[in-house]
Amino acid sequence: MSPVLFWSIAAAAMALPVHAAAPEAQAIVAAASPSASLDELVEADRAFAKAGRERPLPDAIGAMLAADAVMPARGDKPFLRSRDEIVAYLAANPAAATARADWYPVRGGISADGRQGFTAGYIMVTQADGTKQPGKYIAYWARTKSGWRALAYKRAPRPEGAVETGFRAIGLPDVAAWRRQDSAGALDRLLAAERAFAAKAQIVGVGPAFAEYGHADAINMGASAAYTEGAAAIAAGFDPEPQPGQSIDWGPEFGLIAPSGDLGVSFGRIHAKQRPPGLAAEAPLPASPFFTIWHRDSPASPWRYIAE
Repeated sequence: MSPVLFWSIAAAAMALPVHAAAPEAQAIVAAASPSASLDELVEADRAFAKAGRERPLPDAIGAMLAADAVMPARGDKPFLRSRDEIVAYLAANPAAATARADWYPVRGGISADGRQGFTAGYIMVTQADGTKQPGKYIAYWARTKSGWRALAYKRAPRPEGAVETGFRAIGLPDVAAWRRQDSAGALDRLLAAERAFAAKAQIVGVGPAFAEYGHADAINMGASAAYTEGAAAIAAGFDPEPQPGQSIDWGPEFGLIAPSGDLGVSFGRIHAKQRPPGLAAEAPLPASPFFTIWHRDSPASPWRYIAE
């Protein structure tokens, strides 16, 4: 597996108990169509980006986050558990504290009830000395009393290269299929799908497992300038393993899910199974946090990852 791709799929998670959106025996479908709800989310993302151009990076990112948002971090505390922690962490980095950022979404999806959704796009961070650092981001959002706010956020560097600027929806739900659906147990089934995904990778290899468990519209941060799109292309980005099950293993630690039961996120850690060159013999094998956005097309459909 490419080290860059490994880092990209392992971008954000935290060790917390399993939790979900407030349980509802019956999902209440939003009055707006999925397309209209997603348009609102995308416009909110764009509005935060526009306002953020005039703010330091910590404040620009902080403005879009929910109070209990999750973001990965380097150092002794790898998982930040609130907006305040995230802003303080970014502000403590002199380069980030004085940087400016601009971003725009190019892909996104929405839950059938219109209450949760995700965006994925490109970000450019400009340091005070003018140095530019291109990157990618994925945010998972919830509709709150204050408007759309991100519950989970991650970004990763990307190489220079041309990327598209237009937006396209992926995995739009069929609202009629989700009317009057009981979402009880949906989060447990989502996390079970993540575990089955990891278990399959130990048998057939990481690439083939990504091909099997990916949605047709799935996107991955990948190692190139643009997002990798489609389960087959994502799978092809992994280096062949000499023997399946030798490179990595992973599992979910907690998750959250839309009340309609068709969109959610699993959070966990990817564990390396081979000792990297130069790592001291007594040092533990590295583990990287991740979050994966999952979608299912209908109540009878299996969970498939759609963005990571």
